[in-house]
Amino acid sequence: MSVELASFHPTRQELLRLKHRESMAEGIVDILKKEIDALTLKLFKLVKKRSTLRMQIQATLTEAYTLFIEAEMTSGSKKIEEASLVVKSIAYNISEEQKMGLLGLQFPVFQLEEKQLAGIRFNPLDVPASLAESSSKSKDALHEIVKLAEIEESIKILLEVIAVKKRQMNRLQFKILPELETTIRYIELILEETERQDAIRVRVLQRKRKERAQKHCNKEAG
Repeated sequence: MSVELASFHPTRQELLRLKHRESMAEGIVDILKKEIDALTLKLFKLVKKRSTLRMQIQATLTEAYTLFIEAEMTSGSKKIEEASLVVKSIAYNISEEQKMGLLGLQFPVFQLEEKQLAGIRFNPLDVPASLAESSSKSKDALHEIVKLAEIEESIKILLEVIAVKKRQMNRLQFKILPELETTIRYIELILEETERQDAIRVRVLQRKRKERAQKHCNKEAG
């Protein structure tokens, strides 16, 4: 007999308590399975969205680069270089907030903030239109990259939560529940054996009473 089994008292009350624990553990496993399924579905959607956004960023950057090359071909690399020396820089900042999502989890929301500059960055008369378009596309790519980082962080959160819930479910399925089932069966066997022994004692007592009664009747009759 193991130490774990020996620590339980084989009583009806203990049996009911353990069966209640078993039922609760099975219920928790069902809940965890549903939560993991929901989280996994959300994860797949984010992974698909990440893939789409990556292709979109690649296309935007390619377009920005193509427009920049076009500007160089139109005005010459020297003219573009001179424009870059006098152009007004833009200060960027990334703000972060939290939003409640699936199962009450907190997911990040990243936002690219641009410090507004007084006036225009460069004189459109001094540079070709394709350069301004290239700058605009580059800015679009920055916003998309920030959103990609937001998705990546959300995926990381989901993977961590799914891993925790899987560990919890595995512990219940492969440790807690088997131990409870073994203990319940052990107590049931002890109670069944006790009931058989009690039934045997009752039959023995009944037989002895019957024998004593028969002897008493025979003695009176003699």
